[in-house]
Amino acid sequence: MKIRVILLLLCLGLVTSAASAQQQAEPLTLQRVTDLYLSQNLEIQAARYRLERTRADQIAARLRPNPAVTVSGENIKIDGATPFRRLYELSMTYSETIELGGKRELRQRVADLTVSAAEAQLADGLRRGLAEVKRLYYDAVRARYNVEVAQENRQTYEQLVQFNQARFQQGVIPEADLIKVRLERVKFDNALRQTQLDLRQAAIRLTAKLGATTFVQQTVAGDLDFINVTPSLESLRQIALMERADIQAAVREAEAVKERLPLEQARARPDLNPFVGYKRVGIDDTFLFGVSIPLKTRDRNQAGIARAAADIKTADTQLQLARNRALAEVQAAYEAFQTAREQVQTFRDQLLGEADESRTIALAAYQEGGTQLLSVLEAQRTRAEVRQQYFQTLFDFRSSLVDLELAVGREILP
Repeated sequence: MKIRVILLLLCLGLVTSAASAQQQAEPLTLQRVTDLYLSQNLEIQAARYRLERTRADQIAARLRPNPAVTVSGENIKIDGATPFRRLYELSMTYSETIELGGKRELRQRVADLTVSAAEAQLADGLRRGLAEVKRLYYDAVRARYNVEVAQENRQTYEQLVQFNQARFQQGVIPEADLIKVRLERVKFDNALRQTQLDLRQAAIRLTAKLGATTFVQQTVAGDLDFINVTPSLESLRQIALMERADIQAAVREAEAVKERLPLEQARARPDLNPFVGYKRVGIDDTFLFGVSIPLKTRDRNQAGIARAAADIKTADTQLQLARNRALAEVQAAYEAFQTAREQVQTFRDQLLGEADESRTIALAAYQEGGTQLLSVLEAQRTRAEVRQQYFQTLFDFRSSLVDLELAVGREILP
């Protein structure tokens, strides 16, 4: 029996390990990252719950006022000569409130527009959140590139160490040159460990944004692709004014506020409260009816009307502010995108090739004995720095594209 239990536990452990390994091996692509963010991020879930709460206003807006039933007794005898059956009065009335001025329809329009504005606000939150997730993803890809560069540098210096070890044993170079190469390899060993740590931390920041609570080792897949395009600034400005979610939210809020003004004006009109009922007076049964009309002689909702009028001015100002801010963000993001695109082209057209060629020439000359070790080390160091700067420039390009899409309000490139 004990053996069976042990075997069962071992099988469960193997299954758990396999599942964990599968989860660990599943790569994080940009599409998977965005899907996980939309489905798991707690901030997005809370925003959706707030939207559901806003929809409750639609339910309240279409409801009519509750009716009322009144039961009363009067002239209940305590003392006196009049017989009780000729004195007492019992009554029961039923009343309804009839809203005048189209209050119910106005409430419904205001509630619908309020929900529409809340939906646009949720879309704006998604827009900003997705932009942040994309930046974190591209930061993790950049960290992976830096690890690859550090590994390549480490391999290059390992080959240099082996080459100089052979040359030292042959008596071609002094031991000082061999020591220099070994020291450089140690530096790149430390650089490799630092880049690996940076990649791990970048992946943790990314998965934390996705809503994870446990941070297993995951591979970040994908590339920092470069696309040489130049979108039209004027078209981007027009798209931003029409499609940005925060502008749409401001437009709908302004429309809702404008609908609140006639609603507040309608509330200045009194509502009718007709009632019908039964009344027993002594031994007689009677019927009663009537209507109650509030007299709007003092409070005619002047304060509500004044607040609604002021809210209209505020909403219009906020809408114009949102449009101005959008245009400024589009302009700034467009110029940053242009600069990043030009920098990437400079690296691709000139710097990368020149750094590779310089390293190749220096290494070949050193192997032939035509140059000193310092020239090789300097060429290799320069090539590593250029490649890291290139990856940084690619990251800046992708980040500027994310910022431009954020400013415009939709994706620009596939």
